[in-house]
Amino acid sequence: MNNEFIVCKHCGYDTNPITAIQCLKCGQKLDVSVKNINTDTKLKPKSLGDWLFTPWMIWLGCGLLFVLVSGSIYSLFSSSSSVNNPNGAGVYSSGDSNQNIPADVKLYDSMKDVPKVPEGTFNYGGSGSFAALTAAGFHEAITKVHPKFRLRFTEPKDGKPGGKKGIAMLIDGQVSFTLYGASLTDEHYSKARERGFRLKQLLIGFDPLAFYTHRDILIPGLSVEQLRDIYKGKLTNWKQVGGPNLPIIPFAKDPKDSNALSELLGLEADQYSSKVQFIRDTTESIRKVASTPGGISFAANALIMDQQTIRPLAIAKANSQEYVQPLIDDGKQINIAAIRDSSYLLTRRRFIVYRQDGTIEQLAGEAYANMLLSKEGQQIVEKAGFVPLR
Repeated sequence: MNNEFIVCKHCGYDTNPITAIQCLKCGQKLDVSVKNINTDTKLKPKSLGDWLFTPWMIWLGCGLLFVLVSGSIYSLFSSSSSVNNPNGAGVYSSGDSNQNIPADVKLYDSMKDVPKVPEGTFNYGGSGSFAALTAAGFHEAITKVHPKFRLRFTEPKDGKPGGKKGIAMLIDGQVSFTLYGASLTDEHYSKARERGFRLKQLLIGFDPLAFYTHRDILIPGLSVEQLRDIYKGKLTNWKQVGGPNLPIIPFAKDPKDSNALSELLGLEADQYSSKVQFIRDTTESIRKVASTPGGISFAANALIMDQQTIRPLAIAKANSQEYVQPLIDDGKQINIAAIRDSSYLLTRRRFIVYRQDGTIEQLAGEAYANMLLSKEGQQIVEKAGFVPLR
């Protein structure tokens, strides 16, 4: 026997048969609530379906669906769109362009768009790679759009420019910014703090470096380990690496001025062979190697492109013979593909380093770095022989 009855929500009559559609007492339509005579007052609990299809649950579900769809649309849009500059200049989110650029750095389309460019003449110094940027027309392009922002390259007192000297000059207040081929060290930051300011560095591109020899040294290439042994003095004759019977004459900048061999080969100043001859800059290096049978040296790829008096060397990992050329197209183009996929090993990062002290000197450094990181500036960076970030 069925002991369940339907309770009328209108009059409270609680003995309507389970099959009834209308209340036997008041005639109103019955709902599905039931009473069990064995439990006397307890109503049958609602099923999961009853709860899911209540009005408030339906509204809650719609709200959650709206949030999910809106979030997906926003993520898709933000990942493929640029961030608009409120002043109308083309500014792009650094996350959209390259992971090597800090998130707080705004990227502009052109150098003209870069704001807060100060007026005056500002000194800069550092690596000789600045010459490649100047030769590619970077400073000329700056002058066209910011004619009152004037730049002057400043050499150290001993007349031997270089990355290390540039950092020292920056900390001593002799220049507003400098070009450096390595990350700053704790010592750099500490010295700056002692003088009451901080240093900031911004990566502007990658600088592949090539070793080169006299034209008569006909070998397929050298491994990184062999290069290290040459500058340590372990390899002293070209016949030891498959070349002619000639003494190896290595040239390099003084490690007091340049950190290139330390950065690329892990070679510190006290490991240099006594046979290494120090040169002032790339121009002297090329001249020395070209006139010295058995000579070898190195420089930024951009500075030796299309040079006919020297022979660029292909480089291999460790002691392998998997040689990769630094230049292609008869030495007229940098092997960018090999640099991007890291198969060419001898690549340095190039930073603009400037003071953070709230002065016009800081504005000069920031403006210079921002112009190099603009789309227009990065095109010049590539033209200068570096691998751009954008």
